Amino acid sequence: MNTRKRFFLMAASALAAGGLFAAQTDAATNITIVGASKGAGAFRMAAGLAEAVNKTSKVVNVTNRESKGFVANTRLVAKGRSEIGMTNGIFVDFIQRKHKPFHKGKAMKTIRGIGPVSTSWFQVTTFHKSGIKSYYDLAGKRVNMGPKGSSTLFMLKFITDNLNITDKIRKDYMGWAAAATNMIDGKIDAFGIPNPVPSPSILRASRSGPLRILSVPDKVRDKFVAMSSGYYKDNKDASAYQGMKGKKFKTVAYTIFAVANEKVPNDVIYEVTRRVYDKANRDFLINVFKGWKIGLDFASKSGEFIKQMGNFNMALHPGAARYWKAKGYKTN
Repeated sequence: MNTRKRFFLMAASALAAGGLFAAQTDAATNITIVGASKGAGAFRMAAGLAEAVNKTSKVVNVTNRESKGFVANTRLVAKGRSEIGMTNGIFVDFIQRKHKPFHKGKAMKTIRGIGPVSTSWFQVTTFHKSGIKSYYDLAGKRVNMGPKGSSTLFMLKFITDNLNITDKIRKDYMGWAAAATNMIDGKIDAFGIPNPVPSPSILRASRSGPLRILSVPDKVRDKFVAMSSGYYKDNKDASAYQGMKGKKFKTVAYTIFAVANEKVPNDVIYEVTRRVYDKANRDFLINVFKGWKIGLDFASKSGEFIKQMGNFNMALHPGAARYWKAKGYKTN
C-alpha cells in the first residue's frame, strides 16, 4: 500500500470515556487526533500530522480518528476524550465562556495550544445549473447544513438565521464527502464547509460541472466579526474550482490550530510539536494536503500565532512551549 493510501485509510478506535491519557505500550505512547470526516480538509490535515509523527518518532504513535468537525473536536479535547485535535481559537474561547454552541455544558478551560495548521474560508457551493446565485436563493432549496457538531452547521445556520431563511430551507446534515456525492447526483442543491481552498469535497463536486461559491452578505460578515475577533473578512480567489476561474467570493475566515488537552504529558506534546514543525517534514505535510503550507509558513516566520492564541485565552501546552521557546519565540 502506498503512503498516500495509507493516511486516507487510517482508522482509529475511540478512547473510552474517562480512560487514561496517552496509553503506554512497550513500543510507543499511543494518542488520537480528531480533525473531521472524509471530504473535509481537516481530515486530511489530521492524517498528515499523524503520519508525520508516526514515520519519524519511535516514542509517540498518533491515530487519526474521524469526527463531526470543530465543535465536536473542541468538546472531545476539552473533556480529554481525544488527546489532540484541530479547532479554532473562536471555539476554544466559546467553550471557556459557555457561549453558543457550548452554552448547555459547563465552562471548560482545559485546552492548550500546539501550533498553527492552516486557514479556513467559509464556502457554500452549488452548480451553475441550479440557478442559485446568493444565500437568499437557498430558500426553498435542499441544502446540506453540515454534520451536527461541526463548525459548518454553526456558521451556515448563523448566516441563514441572520437572513431569516433558515425555516425556508430543506435541511440535511450529512458529512462533506456524502454532500458532494449527493449534489453531483442531484439530490441536494448546495452544501457548505469552512475549509482551505480548494476544499476536497468542493473540488470533487466541481469536476462534475461548473459551480458557484456564494458570497456572504456584508451585513452578516460584520456580525461574524462582532461575535469574535477570530473571524475576519476576506475576498478569496476560487479559481481552483471549475466555473470560478478568475473569480473571488466574499466570506469570513479563521485560523486553524492544533490543540491538546492540558493533561497530556509534556514530553508527548513536545515530541508531536517537534516532529510536525520540523523542516524535514514540511514537504511531506504539504503533499498530504496543501493547506498545511499556510500553517507551516506562519509558524516559521514569527511567534505571532502565539499572540493569536493568547487573544482567546488559550495558553500553549508546556510541551509545545518548550519547542517554540527553543526556536526563539516568546511563549508567555
